[in-house]
Amino acid sequence: MKRLLALTLLTLAIAGCDKADQATAVSGQCAKDIDCKGERICESGQCVNPQPQAAILAKPAVTAPLAPSIAYEPLPISDEGAGPFRVQSMELGTALNYQSRAGVMNVMESIVADTEGTGYVAIEKAYAFGPSRYVLVVSTGEGGNACPASTYVFSFDTSGEYVDGKAEVDGCSEMVESLAEGNKLTIKKDGAATVVYNGQVK
Repeated sequence: MKRLLALTLLTLAIAGCDKADQATAVSGQCAKDIDCKGERICESGQCVNPQPQAAILAKPAVTAPLAPSIAYEPLPISDEGAGPFRVQSMELGTALNYQSRAGVMNVMESIVADTEGTGYVAIEKAYAFGPSRYVLVVSTGEGGNACPASTYVFSFDTSGEYVDGKAEVDGCSEMVESLAEGNKLTIKKDGAATVVYNGQVK
């Protein structure tokens, strides 16, 4: 009889727990974290999503790089030169000289293969870009080639005192046009345009 009574009480206790669990599931209330599904936790008898840590939420601000604030500044051009560059006749050909720390250098030696075959050298356009960069457009006779003028654009770095880029401008015309827009310089004859960004010919 005692055994039967103990068995009955145990059965009622188990049934009561099942009903409590079912009630918890129906009402959405919980007693501990394992009563909640997934990552949710039990707080004040309710299953809630855990709060993300502040360190995870705080992401460093990503800023886009700023466009260069430097712009091309046209230089006045004369028969003698432009800016720190001077045109000088040689016994054969014409030099475009720059007074470097080591002495006078003919920058045309970095532009054409044969400086003695240049005939004439005329500065068509000249620009300063920032405190230590120049971009020049020069035309030469280039030894009497089929074109009346061969035109080159080159960039010069005064901090290193060297020509750091050059390109031949497409076309045979003697007319050279240029358009400076902020950090962009477009040079054109009667062929395809040459575009230079940030004061360096590439």
